[in-house]
Amino acid sequence: MLTIRSAIQQTALNTMQKDTQRLAENTAAVLGEQSEAIENVYSGGESTEAYRSLRSQLNNLRLQSGVLYVYMLNKTDSGWIYTVDGAPWDDEEYSQLGTEAEFDADAESELLRGETVNTPVAYSEEWGSLFSSFTPIRDAEGAAIGYLGIDVSAATLEQVTSATLSDTYRIVIPFFAAVLLLSMLVMLLVINRLLKQVAGIKAGLEQAAEGNLDVSVRRITGDQLGDIAKLTEHMTARMAGMIEEIKVGAETLVRSSGRVEETANTNRQQAEEMARAIHEIAAGSMQQAEQTEQASRLTDELGGMMDEVGSYVRQFAGMSEQLGTLQAQVSREHGTLLEKSRGNAHRVDDLTSMSRELNEKTKLAASISGRLNAIVKQTQILSLNAAIEASRAGEAGKGFAVVAGEMGGLAQQSKDSIQEIESILTSFVVQVDRMNEHFEANRTDVRQQELQISECLEAFEAVRGISMQIEELAGRLDRRTADMQDARREVEQHMNDIASATEQTSAMTEEVSASAEEQQRSAGELSGISGRLSELADRMQSAVGQFRTKSSDGNRARKDEIAAE
Repeated sequence: MLTIRSAIQQTALNTMQKDTQRLAENTAAVLGEQSEAIENVYSGGESTEAYRSLRSQLNNLRLQSGVLYVYMLNKTDSGWIYTVDGAPWDDEEYSQLGTEAEFDADAESELLRGETVNTPVAYSEEWGSLFSSFTPIRDAEGAAIGYLGIDVSAATLEQVTSATLSDTYRIVIPFFAAVLLLSMLVMLLVINRLLKQVAGIKAGLEQAAEGNLDVSVRRITGDQLGDIAKLTEHMTARMAGMIEEIKVGAETLVRSSGRVEETANTNRQQAEEMARAIHEIAAGSMQQAEQTEQASRLTDELGGMMDEVGSYVRQFAGMSEQLGTLQAQVSREHGTLLEKSRGNAHRVDDLTSMSRELNEKTKLAASISGRLNAIVKQTQILSLNAAIEASRAGEAGKGFAVVAGEMGGLAQQSKDSIQEIESILTSFVVQVDRMNEHFEANRTDVRQQELQISECLEAFEAVRGISMQIEELAGRLDRRTADMQDARREVEQHMNDIASATEQTSAMTEEVSASAEEQQRSAGELSGISGRLSELADRMQSAVGQFRTKSSDGNRARKDEIAAE
């Protein structure tokens, strides 16, 4: 009610201000036609006929319009002054010409700009509550020659407000009551629809909370609750689709984890076989190193023997004149030399046999490297299959794809290492063949030496007559000894090369063994990962099994088929 009263009062005030403004503007227009009379008042004062005429007009306007006060003002250098007061002629307290008038600064600036100014309601001890309207008075040329002011009592405003408020109450109260009743009915209908919509949403959410995603929420209202109902149904449908996808993914994950576990077991077995093969290679390399060391010792002994033969030859050259007297002693020494030569022949045969055995071991190592190549190729194929299965598993197989990639890289490294071993073994075979050739040449030389010593023993009966021949034979033996020393040094060089190759083979074997152990560890980790994948798939299937969707029966039958497989 206070709002209605305030609105009515403000509306009445605006109406009265507009009416007063129109009255002031119309009166100012009429007064502007009397510009000469106004100028006469400014120059002649209140005694002029023009003053009396203007005052009579303003007084009549006050009486006819019922306003409180009508007057004319002028702006001088000293301030605002009254020029004509529209008070009754018998009013002794009227404002005489030149009386000072007070003005609000804001109203003054607007009025001097040529605008009509309406003041708000103010209270005066003499006149009570009132409001005013001021407007400039313009002559025919549009110049301001004065200003008109009209004061209106606010009591009229209160009367208008009271009368309007009374009429409004008689109209508004029944209308408000009818509107209130209609609003309540509409509100009840809306609340009923809202409650039905909320009940439908609640029922759908309760079913979804219980795991039943095959729900349908009917849209009743067209507001945000209706949108929520539609979104709830859409959400359950999306959740059902996601659950179905999770079910399919879990089943795929179960199958993939089984395959991964099988692959991991196969990988581990192959890694164990490769480790055993590598250990065999290592044992062969160690044996080869021992044989090489033994051959080196035998070569050193052969060199010593050759040095000893050289010294004997030099002794023969220096003692050629004493051969006659020392025949028996020389015969015994040649017999000893013959035995030693035969021993050298046996040693050379032993070295040849060991060289052939070393050659066979090398070929065996080459065949083992071929088996390792086959294992590496199978590992690469398994890595490729694992990468394919990981790509099929999608996001769930990314970790397994990394493991498959590492297995492929490890297989490639093993392949490179085996190729290096094969290259070394090939070089080793070539060196062994060359060593066999030298051993064969040494054996031939030793046999020839044995034959020569035998001939010397047979020729000792004619030593005295052929001393020069013995000296020549001694020179030939010296040269032969020098050749044998050169051959011995070459054999030693070959033996050093064989030892170096053996060390490289042993180092490569250790590296391959470490790679095999790493592959075994990777296979173990892969087996652990497959176990965790299987456990994760079981948990996913257990969690998904708590929901019911439209295709739950079909998926359940499919799950039974997968379990049977």
